[in-house]
Amino acid sequence: MVRVMIVDDEVPIRQWLEFCIGKMDGYQVSGTASNGAEGYSLFRKTLPDIIISDIRMPVMDGLEMLKLIRNINPAVASVILTSHEDFEYARKAMKFGASEYILKTEITEDGLKKILDKIRDEIGADSQENLEKTFEELSYRNRYLRSLVLSRSAGAVTEKVLNEYGIPIRRGEYAAIDIMTGEDDFSRFKIPEKGFFSHVIKVPLDMNHMMIVGNILASAGPSTVKKQDLMEQCCRTILSQGKCRIGCSDIYSDLARLGQAMRQAYDRAQLGFYYPGKTLFSTESVEKRRTENGEIYKIRFSRELVNQQFSKAVEIRDAMMREVRAEKTADIDYIKKLYLFFLTSLYHTTKDDVNQVEEELGELGRQIHNAVSLDQLDQVMERGFQSSGKQGMENAEYSASVRNAIYFMEQHYPESLTLADVADHVGLSSEYLSRLFREETGVKFVVYLNNLRLKHALRLLETTNLKVYEIAEKVGYSNLSYFSTVFKKNFGQNPFDYKNSANLKL
Repeated sequence: MVRVMIVDDEVPIRQWLEFCIGKMDGYQVSGTASNGAEGYSLFRKTLPDIIISDIRMPVMDGLEMLKLIRNINPAVASVILTSHEDFEYARKAMKFGASEYILKTEITEDGLKKILDKIRDEIGADSQENLEKTFEELSYRNRYLRSLVLSRSAGAVTEKVLNEYGIPIRRGEYAAIDIMTGEDDFSRFKIPEKGFFSHVIKVPLDMNHMMIVGNILASAGPSTVKKQDLMEQCCRTILSQGKCRIGCSDIYSDLARLGQAMRQAYDRAQLGFYYPGKTLFSTESVEKRRTENGEIYKIRFSRELVNQQFSKAVEIRDAMMREVRAEKTADIDYIKKLYLFFLTSLYHTTKDDVNQVEEELGELGRQIHNAVSLDQLDQVMERGFQSSGKQGMENAEYSASVRNAIYFMEQHYPESLTLADVADHVGLSSEYLSRLFREETGVKFVVYLNNLRLKHALRLLETTNLKVYEIAEKVGYSNLSYFSTVFKKNFGQNPFDYKNSANLKL
């Protein structure tokens, strides 16, 4: 049975493909995913024989997913779907292992069957067995090595552990080199081992990120300084082969410190995010791995937004961005998630069109994911704020009609309050009040009402012992699930976790 994985952000396409393949003898769908990140995770769990994937998707596109999967199985078969008649996409798809490239507008059930049959014949009946064996061995080893790099509490390394995982590093001096590429894949990079390294092992960390660890040959010389110079020469040879940046560790001799060496190389490579013009980092110090105040900034920012204090929210955002720039932490993924959270919270507290919000955040998320420097990340943040539509005045500048409307909303927000109710109270038509409200506050009536309810929900979560469902009802949410969803979009965690959080007293 040939297992096929489907990755496409369009639900009708996924369903049609799953339906067609489900009717074919000898094939089964191992799973479906809506973007490349989900597809990569699903691949690791299901080990399909064939991947059918769209190219353009949110979060991670199809080409990026294939690059990442190739670190696990370079020979995986894939079919690329796209609506874009662009030879450049086709060329890149073939570069990253695509077996076929077809337009969505041209694919038929018979055509799909012929393509799958052709690929099945090419990959052979024993491919799955070989893939599972290879994947199990590599995954077992690489999971351990990745844990040494990314975990803060990885255990001490011993020769016994290295042998157990099939890792060739031996006693004696060794070093780690972390390589991060741009658009290029690692197949073009040749590591100059001769004259410097032995017992080399390559560890894929991400789709464009690889760690190299090896023992240093005694012939490299007796001087540690000389060996460090030779390692830098080795790195420059790698840099000359393609666009990348490199972080090197110091030279170590105690095997127990292997994780420290790898983390040092990793952290130094991350500095390229803050210094985009520099490509080699071999002596720099990285003080912190993560911005300590990120979670506090998130809650403070969202709190000011639901309180309709936009200028204060911007001040908090700016303080966060200054701290990120000053600290230069190694956890770039966290920094990107932090930036995306600020934009997500902003859009959910300023817009009411859910589909539009998700579409705009999807595009901003792609830009954040693809940012290769902090300067680019700051630019995405600024564009997101400019297009949020939040251009309202501060509370003190509201007209009498809007102030009266807000006062009435403060008194009746737990009820099933409508724009017509508030308009009747202030003596204006619904249409006129809606326009006036939007012009002065910067948000629509329904968004302001939702923020008002969230503001009072925060107070009750922080100052009372009420159950979360009781708080939801008290602030006007009859559905606990909906309240939890809205709360998490604005504050990054569900109300249950928020209530129990140690960071409440901010």
